[in-house]
Amino acid sequence: MKKRELPHHRKGRKNHSAPALNQRVMEVLRRHRKSPIKVKDLAVLARVTPKEKREFDHMMAQWRSKGVIVQEKNAVGLAENMTLVKAKIMNVQERFGFARPMTEGATKEDDIFLPGRDMKGAMPGDIVTVRISKDQRGKVEGQVVSILEENHDTFTGVMLQKEGRFFVLPDRNMRIPIEVWEKDRGEAKAGDKVLVTLGKRGDGHFSHRAKVLGVFGDSQLAQNCCQAVLASYHAKTEFDAETMAEARRISDKGIPSSKLMERLDLTGYPCFTIDGADSKDLDDAISLEKNGDFWELGVHIADVSHYVKPNSALDREAYERGTSVYYADQVLPMLPKELSNGICSLNPDEVRLTFSALLTIDSTGKLVGYHFAKSYIRSRVKGIYSEINAILDQTASEEILSKYHDLLPSIFEMQKLAAILYKRRFERGAMNIESTESKFLIENGRVKDILPRERGESERFIEEFMLAANEAAATVAMNEELPFVYRVHDNPPAAKVSVLRNLLSQVGISTADWSDEVKAKQLSDILESVRGTRLEQLINNQLLRSMAKAVYSHENTGHFGLVLANYAHFTAPIRRYPDIIIHRILSSYSGKTPKKNIEKRFATYVPEAAKHCSEMEQNAVNIERDCEDCYKAEYMASHLGEPMEGVICSMVPFGFYVQLPNTVEGLVHVNSLPDGDYTLEDTMEFVEHLSNTRYKIGQKVMVEASHVDVSAGQIDFILSEK
Repeated sequence: MKKRELPHHRKGRKNHSAPALNQRVMEVLRRHRKSPIKVKDLAVLARVTPKEKREFDHMMAQWRSKGVIVQEKNAVGLAENMTLVKAKIMNVQERFGFARPMTEGATKEDDIFLPGRDMKGAMPGDIVTVRISKDQRGKVEGQVVSILEENHDTFTGVMLQKEGRFFVLPDRNMRIPIEVWEKDRGEAKAGDKVLVTLGKRGDGHFSHRAKVLGVFGDSQLAQNCCQAVLASYHAKTEFDAETMAEARRISDKGIPSSKLMERLDLTGYPCFTIDGADSKDLDDAISLEKNGDFWELGVHIADVSHYVKPNSALDREAYERGTSVYYADQVLPMLPKELSNGICSLNPDEVRLTFSALLTIDSTGKLVGYHFAKSYIRSRVKGIYSEINAILDQTASEEILSKYHDLLPSIFEMQKLAAILYKRRFERGAMNIESTESKFLIENGRVKDILPRERGESERFIEEFMLAANEAAATVAMNEELPFVYRVHDNPPAAKVSVLRNLLSQVGISTADWSDEVKAKQLSDILESVRGTRLEQLINNQLLRSMAKAVYSHENTGHFGLVLANYAHFTAPIRRYPDIIIHRILSSYSGKTPKKNIEKRFATYVPEAAKHCSEMEQNAVNIERDCEDCYKAEYMASHLGEPMEGVICSMVPFGFYVQLPNTVEGLVHVNSLPDGDYTLEDTMEFVEHLSNTRYKIGQKVMVEASHVDVSAGQIDFILSEK
C-alpha cells in the first residue's frame, strides 16, 4: 500500500513545484530578446506537453490579440523586446498612412508615419502593432507588424467607375479607391454617395473589396452629402418607439396643479424669452429688476430633468445623443419635439416648470449673491433678437414697440447691466475672438444664399446673463464640494504658444513679458492692439488655432478663455445633456438631500458622463462643419466664374485661402498665380521677388470660383482679371 502511495505522493509534489505553462513560455520569450523564435521551437523549449498543446495555442492567441507578443510568419517575440508599440490607424493615403500610439494623452503630434508598403492593408480604426525605426535620413517611421483588431465599421464614399469596374473612394481618413464587385454594388451608380463596408479584406489596400449597404444619391447635392455625413458619424436621425411613447405620455399629461404647490411661484415676474425668429425650443427666459444699487437677475431654465427621469427611455436616448446637432437649416434634437418644442419649451402665456437662478449683481457687475430654486413662470412674450435690437437702436416699428410695451423698462435695464458685465469680463482678460457663423437660406433642399449670422446687442446681453448663471452654478458646486460636470478650458498647449510667439515676433509684436504660461489677458491685449488693422485677421485666426478645446470634466481646472475659476453649463438642458446632469445635482442639493447621498449617486457617474458628452459634442461640431462645407460648395457651383471680392485669411505652403463676405472660403493654389517664382515668407505672405508681387493676409483680392467638389466640401478660387 505504501509503495503504491509513494509514487503518487512524489508525483503530486513534482506538479506543485513545476512552473505553470504561462511562466515557462514567458521565460523562454524573455531569453530570446534579440530575435523572434519559431513557435514550434518555443513549445519545445518551454516543455509543452501534448496535454498542454490546446492550452498553449489558446494562450498564444490571447497574447497576440492583446499585443503582448507579435508574430511574423511562424516566429513570435515579446512586443516589449521588439521596439513595438500598440497603435490605432488614423489615416491612410495612397502611398502612406499614420498610426497613433494607444497611450494616454497621445495627440496628432505623436502620430507615427507609415510607408504604404509597410501597412499590411491596415484600415482606419484598426488596432495594430507597429515596429519603430528610422529611415536613412534619421526620420522616425513605423512598420505594421500585425493587425490586432480589425475595424468593421461602415463608412461613406463616392462611387467611381473606371474601365467598366466600380470603386468607392472613402470620404474620410482614407484616399484609396476600393473596388466594389458587381454583385455587391446594388443600385449604386457612378457619382453616387454611398454607405459601404468591407466585404473582403486582402493583404494590401488594393486587394480589399467593398460592399454597398446604402445609396444616398448624387454626390454633388449637398443634402445627400449631409445624409452621408450623419451616417458616417453614426448620428441618430429618429427616436425609437419606446422613447416616442414616453414623450407623448408626458406631453399629454401636462402640468398637474399639484406639481406647482411645491415650487416657487414666479408668474408675477416680468419673464420673457429672447431667441431667433425661427427658434422653437425655448429653454431660457430672463427677468430683471433694479433694487437700489443692485440688480436682481432671474435666469429661468426649462426644468427638463423633472420630465427626463434617470434610466428612462428618454434619458437613455438623450445621454446617447449627448447634444442636439444643428447644421445648415436643420436640427437633430436631443429630445423629441413633444418635449423640446412642447411641454419643456417656455412658450409665451403658458405656465412652465423651471429651475431658476436668482442672481444679485452689484453696480460694478460683481456677482454678490445667488440662489437656485425649483419654480414656475409664465413668459410674457416670445422675444426676437432682431426686434429687441431694433428697440435698442431706436428703429423699431410701432407694432414692435406695442408687442414689448410692458417690458420696455426691463429691456433698457438689461442693456445697462449687460454693458457692465461685458466691460468687467474683458477687463479681467477674456478674449474677444471673432468666429463668424453662417446663415443658410435653403429652398427645396438647395442652398439659395449664404449670409454671415449677425450678432446684435440683445444676443450679447443674453450671452452675458447665461454666463453669470453658469458661473453661479459652478460656484455652488465648488463651495459645497459636490460631484459636478464642469466646463473647462485649459491653457494653450506649449507647442501652439511657441508657434504663436514666433508669428507675433515676425510681425513686430513683442512677447518678452510672457512667462512660461501665457495669460489670457496678454492675448486679449494683443488682439485689441491690432483691431481694425490688416493684422487683425491673422492674429485672430492664429489665436483660434492656439486654443485648447473646451471640454466637460468632473475636475474643475478653470476656464482659460473666459478667465473664470468656476464655470459649467446650466442654461440649455433641452439641447445639452450635461445641463440635465447639473440640474439633477443642484435639484438634490437645493432639495436638502444629504451630501453623502449626492456623492453616492453621482461621484462615479460624472467622470464617465463628462467624457462621453465631450465626445458627442465634438461629433456634433464635425457634422456641422462637414455639412456646411458641402452647402458652401454647392452654392459656389452656381457662381462659377463670377468675380467676387474677398480677403486673404490664411496661408498654407501650397497657396492661400480667401474668405468672401458671405463666410465662404476657397483656396487659391500657388500654381494658379501669375507666372513667377513665389516664396512663402514669415507664414503670412507669398512674394514673387522679380516683380515684387505680394499676396498677404488681410489683403483684399478679386477671385472667382474655378472648381468645386460638393462631396468633399472643397472650393478652388483663381484670381479674377475682371
